[in-house]
Amino acid sequence: RMLLYSSVEIGRRLTEAKSMVNHGEWGKWLENSVSYSQSTANKLMRLFEEYGAKLTAAQDGSNSESIPDLSYTQAIILLGIPEEERESFMAENDVADMSTRELKQAVRERDQALNEKAELQNTLTANQGAVTKITSERDELRKQTSGLQAAIHTKELTIKSLQEKMAAAKEGEASAAKIAALEKDIKTAQIKLSANKVSFLYNNIAKEFEELLKELIKLAPADPEAHEKYKSEVSGLIGKIAERL
Repeated sequence: RMLLYSSVEIGRRLTEAKSMVNHGEWGKWLENSVSYSQSTANKLMRLFEEYGAKLTAAQDGSNSESIPDLSYTQAIILLGIPEEERESFMAENDVADMSTRELKQAVRERDQALNEKAELQNTLTANQGAVTKITSERDELRKQTSGLQAAIHTKELTIKSLQEKMAAAKEGEASAAKIAALEKDIKTAQIKLSANKVSFLYNNIAKEFEELLKELIKLAPADPEAHEKYKSEVSGLIGKIAERL
């Protein structure tokens, strides 16, 4: 088998040769001068680019990094791993003693583990985004609810104040016109209070209904039977509401 050192040396010479060949004539030069296809030549030059400097440094002692005694095929397979991760992969696996099939399987398992990790991270990110959105919607709903409740409370206080004035006016024998004016103010306040309550309840129902529709859509592919059941029940409820309006 052709070992890594020999492959890198051939790749170095091919790289030098290519730099001297006229543009567009590389394929013809390979055909006439060497027994390598252009694909194989490219792989050998790639091995020189990836491993050449490290092998040279290891030989002259300027780099303590250990490079296993790889074959050409093993080295090519390892090119599928980013350079910054390749050393740790070789350290964790007895690459030199692996068969081609075993090495390919190890690389596939590594890639699969990384993909699963990335998918998990994407899922976590998406879920976090959903939680953030729901939390924001909840806070906004609370804010709106708080505002409506405050408005309702204000109207209730207004009605109470007017009722107290009405009672005082009757006890003090106020004029009929003043009493009528107070009664009108009370009636107006009661109407506004009812309108605020209707608005509050309507907004709550509308938001809950939208949420219900979203959940029904999610439920459809997961549990079609339950989806149809609740869809029918919701339709029935809407019909009953329409009849009572």
